[in-house]
Amino acid sequence: MKRSAAVESLVVADFGRGSSRAYLVEQVAGAFRFVAKAEAPTTAEAPFENVGVGWQDLLRQLEWDAGRRLTEREELLFPQQARGDGVDAFMICSSLGEPLRVALIEATANPVSVAISDALKRTHSRVFHLAALAGRKDGSFAPVQVEALRAFRPEYVVLSLDHNQPAVLARQLVIARQLGSTESVGKAVVIGGAPMVNQAVNSFGSRTKVRVVTPSTSTPVRIAAEIEQELSDLYRASLDTHDFAAIARDAPDGVVIRAQAVDLVNRFIARAFDRRVITIACDDGSHVHWANANQGLFSSLQHLDLGVGISGLTSHEVADAARWLPFATTDEELMTWVLNRAARPWTVPTDTRDLRIEQAMARQIARRALAELARNQPLALAKTDLVIGGQAFARWNQQGSAALALLDSVDVVPDQGVIDLTLDQDGLMAIAGTVGLKHPDLASELFEYDGLSHLGSAVVIGGQTHEGDRACRGEIQYESGETTAFSVGSGSIEVLPLRPGETASLILRPERRFSVGGYPSGKPVTLSDDRRIIGGAVGVIVDARGRALGAGQTPQRHAKVKQWIDAVNGVVASSVRRTA
Repeated sequence: MKRSAAVESLVVADFGRGSSRAYLVEQVAGAFRFVAKAEAPTTAEAPFENVGVGWQDLLRQLEWDAGRRLTEREELLFPQQARGDGVDAFMICSSLGEPLRVALIEATANPVSVAISDALKRTHSRVFHLAALAGRKDGSFAPVQVEALRAFRPEYVVLSLDHNQPAVLARQLVIARQLGSTESVGKAVVIGGAPMVNQAVNSFGSRTKVRVVTPSTSTPVRIAAEIEQELSDLYRASLDTHDFAAIARDAPDGVVIRAQAVDLVNRFIARAFDRRVITIACDDGSHVHWANANQGLFSSLQHLDLGVGISGLTSHEVADAARWLPFATTDEELMTWVLNRAARPWTVPTDTRDLRIEQAMARQIARRALAELARNQPLALAKTDLVIGGQAFARWNQQGSAALALLDSVDVVPDQGVIDLTLDQDGLMAIAGTVGLKHPDLASELFEYDGLSHLGSAVVIGGQTHEGDRACRGEIQYESGETTAFSVGSGSIEVLPLRPGETASLILRPERRFSVGGYPSGKPVTLSDDRRIIGGAVGVIVDARGRALGAGQTPQRHAKVKQWIDAVNGVVASSVRRTA
């Protein structure tokens, strides 16, 4: 591949609602590498209300870590000087700013509304999805929905009309008239044909800029793509404040939406390595990305994360987080913890109890986001063979706990029986995606050398009987020729030692009521040759806990969770030993 000319050093900014980061990436020993990173709270909100204040702090941190000067008169120095100071280019990705509020008002599911709904999940927006169902006799339906919509205060409305159902169409027009009287709606898209479309357009009033789309002259995919592009443009326009514009003027390629940058890399991994990949991020909103070699999709929950957005969890979800804890607690304690985190989003857990609660909340957030993904791609989770956790999972500095949280979040018996677990330790997926839009060769090198930290592989044993009954036995055969036997009981986890980068073969012999992944019950499976297991920071996790891990809470649950956490973090002695 031809290398990008004249670019030897890049600064990439990643602006988020909670935290912002600055990265220095440059050529080192003939390859494009990650050199330094600075991170600090974003200063776009009070008391500073100027994103440039935090940006200057980031640049000073970056200069200190790099050991050279990158700026001149508080601005980036271009191009890189012969003495080494300065950089050649500057790029930006962002999830900064409030998501756009979008209302999708449809009649019944149809190809156009389905395509639009999928497209909205890829935008930096919150969506109020309303279906004006046919045959509903309740006269209060429209007023109740309008009240909820007005409270939502949509900025952008998509109205998909149904001319074949007069009662439904009448309800849609009532809702449109009520929304037209609000000051929040700046733009609307009306999808339908004459003659009723004119009534819908007039319903919005003079404050709203309305665009009409005729389904007979365009495809659902094209209509959805146009709406997605328009929302992306509106989001970028919302960033055009005086303080942000002063920073962005040095980035000639514009601002890349962070979730879209991550999605580019997720698709690249799937295509380049023939993997079925899920990436989970729950900082600055929650984003889950899925891809195989031929297709990909992602879903965004912009107001749900481990920071300010943790308040987006329902009270039921907060209470249910107790099932992931190794100790007993109360609903009141968990709710207080969540409220304190929402008020102090940059708090770093300082004791084990707080750390375990944060890990439990991360599971709840990831599971809700993955459920949203599964609604669009029902078989995605079962066919996944690689799961990547974002920076929120990496910041715990407990690789075993991160691996377990990812495994619990996906919570499926994979078809092939094995899921590889990795971390985007430094948030480089967003950076590689941003760089890749302009310099794909440099992004490829950056990802190859510095992209992911491999935690290990998890072999999932399906089936469940009495607690403690043997679920599977087998042998692990190391590169050295050494062979070690192991067994794992139902409801338990066994961790097999396997060093990072080392490969091994696994021979698995499940008991009669158990299976390896989607294989028949009791069928022995050998993972060798092109299916060999690769070691990581945790090792090989043999997981025989059965699935729906999140269901039910028994008096013994907390003790079992403690056993699982201790096993993956090496607190308890493994039954498997390697000789030197």
